[in-house]
Amino acid sequence: MKTVNPISNSKKLDIGHVFYRFDDKQFYINNLMSFIKNGLESKQRILIIENMRALPLIKANIDKKFNHKQKESIRLINNFDYYLANGDFYTKTILTHFQEDLSMLKMKIQ
Repeated sequence: MKTVNPISNSKKLDIGHVFYRFDDKQFYINNLMSFIKNGLESKQRILIIENMRALPLIKANIDKKFNHKQKESIRLINNFDYYLANGDFYTKTILTHFQEDLSMLKMKIQ
């Protein structure tokens, strides 16, 4: 798997948001799968907010690489639906939605 900066060698990400700009879709998918793998190994929950064109490819890769129990810690969401869920693109609304999703992921795992 080819990556620019292997996630496993990067600074540990305990919480937060990652913006990842890319030109090569497969390169991005490889890095994303590495990120997910490392997150799962660290007992983290993963929320992927992505455009609807990329979601089927991401889901197919997740289905191939991770078992059912691991997939329970991963949530895929259409970015359009996510950011405009309340009919606006207001930062406070998005952050509230994000906190609710994180809470649901935490409850689902416990």
